[in-house]
Amino acid sequence: MIPLEQKLLDLLSNKKVTFYIPPYQRNYEWTNEQCEIFFEDVVKTRDQNASGSLAEHFFGTITYFQTETAFNQPNKLILIDGQQRITTTMLFLVALRDLLEDQSLRDTIDADYLKNERATDDSEYKIKLKQVETDWSAYKNIILGEDLSDSEKTSRVFCNYSLFKTWLLEYRSKGNDLESLLDKGINKFSVITIELQPDRNSWENPQEIFESMNSLGKPLSLADLVRNYLLLGLNADVQEIYYRKYWLPIERILPGQTSNYIRDYMQWRAEASFKQATETNYKELYALFKNQSLYNGNAEDILNDLYQHALLYSCIISGRTTWDDGIDGLLADIRYLRVTTAYSFLLALLSAWKDGKFTAADTKEILDAFRIYCMRRRIIRLTAAENKAFPILVKQLNRLMEAADKRQETFSILAKQESNLRVPNDIEMVNALKTDNFFNYQYCKFFLALVEEKITKSRPDISDKHLQIEHIMPQTLNDDWREELGEDGEAIHQEYVHNIGNLTLIRHNQELGQKPFLEKRDTYQNLAGLQIAKTKIVDQDHWNKDTIINRRNCTVDYIVQEVLPIPDAMRRINNFALKEKHSLSFNKLQLVGKYIQFHKDPSIMARVVSDSEVEFEGKKWRLSPLTRELQTRRGEVNASGSYQGAQYWDYDGIKLADII
Repeated sequence: MIPLEQKLLDLLSNKKVTFYIPPYQRNYEWTNEQCEIFFEDVVKTRDQNASGSLAEHFFGTITYFQTETAFNQPNKLILIDGQQRITTTMLFLVALRDLLEDQSLRDTIDADYLKNERATDDSEYKIKLKQVETDWSAYKNIILGEDLSDSEKTSRVFCNYSLFKTWLLEYRSKGNDLESLLDKGINKFSVITIELQPDRNSWENPQEIFESMNSLGKPLSLADLVRNYLLLGLNADVQEIYYRKYWLPIERILPGQTSNYIRDYMQWRAEASFKQATETNYKELYALFKNQSLYNGNAEDILNDLYQHALLYSCIISGRTTWDDGIDGLLADIRYLRVTTAYSFLLALLSAWKDGKFTAADTKEILDAFRIYCMRRRIIRLTAAENKAFPILVKQLNRLMEAADKRQETFSILAKQESNLRVPNDIEMVNALKTDNFFNYQYCKFFLALVEEKITKSRPDISDKHLQIEHIMPQTLNDDWREELGEDGEAIHQEYVHNIGNLTLIRHNQELGQKPFLEKRDTYQNLAGLQIAKTKIVDQDHWNKDTIINRRNCTVDYIVQEVLPIPDAMRRINNFALKEKHSLSFNKLQLVGKYIQFHKDPSIMARVVSDSEVEFEGKKWRLSPLTRELQTRRGEVNASGSYQGAQYWDYDGIKLADII
């Protein structure tokens, strides 16, 4: 390594090089707040120097390695760390250039910092900083003063360039001169440059050094880390090819979802449940990615596999067509229910279908059974344990491949889970549907639309603003409706106004509100256009407690029997398996040598040293006595003093009692 302290603008004015942000780096992402801090630092440094102080501002470390290019072209400085800061500096300089009145100073900024006149053609080297592909077009047009497209104007580089122009105009409006921000401000920014020489020194590995650095800006996402891992060790030209061929299309197919996709892809391939892809978990997931043996192959093979399955993943999360309308519709329903925890399983299923292991008919049978399972769980407000259980359903695909009846086998697999993951039976469903405040249920319109579809074979578009949930008995009673309901009208209204028996879907442009039942009935008959608004309504002469209960019972039975059917043998039994109790064996769990965390305080860790013992504070313990000791220290010991240790300790965020 060759460290060197120098002025930031001296670094940028080197006419023998072009700064190059390699494709494995993330897009430019500095926020308004980060840019504001930068601008304030420039102004503060300028003010200190203008007052006679000799002030400098340290702007961090810039790490790079140099590659040679064609004869008479500037060499590339491949940025390993500092691309966000250098890009921000360039955007500030171009904003300053565009507002300065002194043409010679404008030309100086252009020639010294923004462009590279040493380049002999109109190649990318003409511009001093070569951006990653997704930022390049907007950045290039800003530097060249060209018009930007609407999509380019949404980029972060244009937004921050515009911010700097706004702040500079405001600064000048207060009587300040912009030239001093260049001479006495950013000209006083210093950096430490570190040049790596990987060809000369094998230990100066750019990938390892990149991973060990702490970013001064936004933390690297899981997608950033995986992209770097796959591309960083390759030849620069190969990096560019693979980035354009595989990675850039993935980001375009899954905008803003690449990290979530990689996590779900990992869960599928590992047949395991991992933590969500969040800033606090990115590095942990990345370590798992590197450690999984299936990723130790050829970088291009891995990138190609990620790209191919990104296309399938987009069918799940964004509605890209699979070219089978039935499968598209089933995926749309699961997506509407926000069953994101099942995306790994769905990805594995679609992949198996595309590989010919399932027919389209098989796939639809499996998806429909899974969809009904999820819908039933949503109706009884049950989502517990799905995040850990759904990803490992991937393990059951071989069993499904061998089954003659895919639908029956899917339900059988789902019913062999623990109680929290049960297939709700008809008794649970009926009880929930009959008594719930269905109007305030977030999926109310969706489920009523399913009823309409089952009746007519055509589902209404629930995004249609004219499609409304109608209270037959209105939400506020008037005298006509009090007379309609009889002497217990207020009590009936309070109990049944939001009941499913009093709700229907209609499509109309008028407000029915508190109109008498007979007027509403005529609207349902003539204008609603939906069969659900007619069934058990238009054949009634009155609307009261008895008619609401009658329609409720019929609607609930129809949902349970026809809309969301399960196998007959499951309708009235408990569709779950009691979990067998096992003694804790660290050997079986392959945890010897690993660290486990105390559930109530994850900062407390113990190292597993044998099949039944852990080491804590230099002493060997069995888990239950150690738990009692820690609870005593916390002043939370229970009356019996007895503890099942596996209930109090976690590994990888999962309670030991849940995995033994």
